[in-house]
Amino acid sequence: MALILWFISGVFSLGGALASAELGTMFPQNGGMIRYLAHSYPRPRALVATVMAYSVTFFCRPAAIAANVAIFSQYFFYAAGRADYVVDRDYLLRGIGAVSMTALLVLNVVSVRWSLRLLNFFALVKIATLLVVSCTGFLLMVGAVERTAGTNWSRGFKGTKLDAQSFASAMTRLFWSWEGWSNVGYVVGEVRNVKRNLPLSLGLAMSTLAVLYILANVAYFSVIPLEDIDNGTLLAAQFMDKLFGRTVGQVILPVCIGLSILGVVMSELFGGGRLMYTAGKTGFVPYGAVLGDVHPRFGTPIYALLIIWALSLVFLFAPPPGKAFDLLVDLVQEGMWYFYALTAFGVIVLRRRLPSYPLRRFRSSLVLSFLFGALSLMLGILQFYPPAEVPGKKKPELPYYLAPMLGVVFMALCLIPWYLRMWRYVNRSGVQLLAWIKEEEQDVMAMADSQ
Repeated sequence: MALILWFISGVFSLGGALASAELGTMFPQNGGMIRYLAHSYPRPRALVATVMAYSVTFFCRPAAIAANVAIFSQYFFYAAGRADYVVDRDYLLRGIGAVSMTALLVLNVVSVRWSLRLLNFFALVKIATLLVVSCTGFLLMVGAVERTAGTNWSRGFKGTKLDAQSFASAMTRLFWSWEGWSNVGYVVGEVRNVKRNLPLSLGLAMSTLAVLYILANVAYFSVIPLEDIDNGTLLAAQFMDKLFGRTVGQVILPVCIGLSILGVVMSELFGGGRLMYTAGKTGFVPYGAVLGDVHPRFGTPIYALLIIWALSLVFLFAPPPGKAFDLLVDLVQEGMWYFYALTAFGVIVLRRRLPSYPLRRFRSSLVLSFLFGALSLMLGILQFYPPAEVPGKKKPELPYYLAPMLGVVFMALCLIPWYLRMWRYVNRSGVQLLAWIKEEEQDVMAMADSQ
């Protein structure tokens, strides 16, 4: 069942990635889904885009950074032979995460060039690690490497739960692995030859990841007992330990995994600062002059980066000890399902409203866009369904409804700044904060007519 879910999540994520590629070619400026939603649903007063801007910049993105930075150091403890710290030193791990995040913040502020170089290094480490695990999975499939006795493949679908909440919870965590495609839109304004490179890079990346993820799961299920898969979080480290021995499994690979997770934190900080910068420059968030300010020497959005860093610290230390990562993952994804759905449906809306838009150089599959949007909406709703009870299984530490409820509550709270900003402030000051939406479309159409 796990492989089937990986396949389903990959196909639907491809639909989301291709929808993002079409919208990115239409509106090739930084901002991603904030900008896409503003053009897709300009009324009433960019409600959807405004709620999304506040949800992502002040909630989802900082929570995502905190979720990753909270777990990366446990792989280094595993490599050092001190795995007990993973269980017994929760706040120590968070403290290490806070220090590491601060160091990455400083680098993001002082040097774009070195930030990109470090990002490239982390990406190479991640690709190499995934390739090793995936190639091993391929060797296991063809019989070049002997499988562990008592393989999980003989179990079939035994123990599978088919209730709605379990399906939604599993898909939430799987989409977490595919979600990188959504980050490209936030910096699409810095991509060269967008009409060619954006669809090509997203298509190739999603296809390659699909193969690597499937092979990696084949490797896991062929080597690691199902009980360890259910109870453990350091799967890749356990896998290499059982297959290649202590040096590779308990030292080299855990360090590589820790570095790759740190790379995710780096990319989220890098993109998060530019996301906050865009939210300020486009008028969704007040004090745009401050958020949109760049350091005179370094040329980086220093204040936007500082705010993202401070909010990430709050989310890092706010959850109670225990399942902090699970809660943060659910919080992030629950807050995003509805925006993913509306973005995918936005492709259909813009096909009707702007049928001959000159910058639409790539057309995604409307079927995949609709299916991705429908599944995203369904998963957001299914999070509220109670999970099936399994005899003998320990109940979760946190209520199943906590994460989705907090996500919806926060989005509802975003209606307050939307009213204050887009209605009260605009009506009193006369400033047209959203004039840029129509102006962007008119400028493109006028440029096309003049050629």
